Amino acid sequence: MTKVKLLGMAVVVLVMLNVGTLAMLFLGRPGHHRPQRGEGPKAVIIERLQFDPKQVESYEVLIKEHQAAINLQDGIMMATRSALYLCLEGSNMEKRDSLLSVIAAVQWEIEETHVEHFGKIRALCRADQLSAFDTLSTDLAGYFSRGKGGPPKKGE
Repeated sequence: MTKVKLLGMAVVVLVMLNVGTLAMLFLGRPGHHRPQRGEGPKAVIIERLQFDPKQVESYEVLIKEHQAAINLQDGIMMATRSALYLCLEGSNMEKRDSLLSVIAAVQWEIEETHVEHFGKIRALCRADQLSAFDTLSTDLAGYFSRGKGGPPKKGE
């Protein structure tokens, strides 16, 4: 086999791999719900749980409450982190440890707020929607265990 033929086959294989990769990127996995452009977690939850208009209204109230709580906690987290990094100039280990403890406590509260938010969403569900919620919960658990794709939008 000549070098030209070998090079030609390598180019064909690489082009096919690129096309396959692009197809997977744009089409996604079969059976996997992929939000459309502009569709956020709110729309996905409403669609997957098949909320009726009254449930959507209640869900929107939950979102606003959740966003307010997370924004408050994020503000505390950022201020504490700022103070922590200002401590780098000195060697006050006690203050550093105290600030790290505050950061850990706030992060705990943030995670607890998220879990409570989903508990409230579950409470909005009718009996016929609970299996869809359980499937959504399983998908969320997989999303967080993989650590891919970045975090979901805050507050939804």
